[in-house]
Amino acid sequence: MAEKSLILLVLFLIGVVFGSFLNVLIYRFGEGENRDKILTGRSYCPNCKTPIRWYDNIPLISYWALGRRCRHCGWKIPLRYLAVELIGGITPAVFYLIFGKNGWGDVISYTAMVYILLVISLIDWKTFEVPDIFSLGGVVLGLAFSPFRSFPPFTESLLAALAGFFLVVLIILVYRKVRGIIPLGMGDAKVLALIGAFEGFNGIFSSLFWGSLFALLFFLPAIVKNRTLSFAVPFVPFLALGAVVGLFLPKLVWWF
Repeated sequence: MAEKSLILLVLFLIGVVFGSFLNVLIYRFGEGENRDKILTGRSYCPNCKTPIRWYDNIPLISYWALGRRCRHCGWKIPLRYLAVELIGGITPAVFYLIFGKNGWGDVISYTAMVYILLVISLIDWKTFEVPDIFSLGGVVLGLAFSPFRSFPPFTESLLAALAGFFLVVLIILVYRKVRGIIPLGMGDAKVLALIGAFEGFNGIFSSLFWGSLFALLFFLPAIVKNRTLSFAVPFVPFLALGAVVGLFLPKLVWWF
């Protein structure tokens, strides 16, 4: 029990450090700033651009120690920064509890998937764009991890990635032909391919089903108010949420 608790603590601490780095990726790619110095440049305040010293950049702790504000300009640090760090720490710990019996391949693989989906979800929410380095890079990573996971095997990962991509392309072509609109983007196709590469066919079905349901519920007030479905929404966050549900409850989608 003590050993398991120690492993969970170490995973959480490593995870919050990764979460801090995910915040950098989200900000730099979301704002289009200094992407070439992500690995070498120092973190800085998004408001006043003052470099952040190491003692003001400790995951979780610095957020509260600074009173949730920049030391230099008083800019209020968004709660998102704390949330991403927490998710970064909680994810590998939870996956160890659930998938640890299958080996570290499952834990690391699914943690990587959630990290990537978290980054592109928040970027898409702000910009309506999904950088290829994350979506296509995620597909490659999902396929590369397949020999080390208990499921799905490489063949299913590859086929599911292709199926996810071309399914969205087919939806786009049909809607454009029948209704003259484009309901999804190519970014959505690449994200669904990423999910297929990590989770297989069940991930695709879960992502589409739960993602569509969550998106409908979330935007229902706007739909009722405007009496139309014709408005742009960032769909990637909901696809990602559906993929996570499919990971924890793989059989639930088939009940519906």
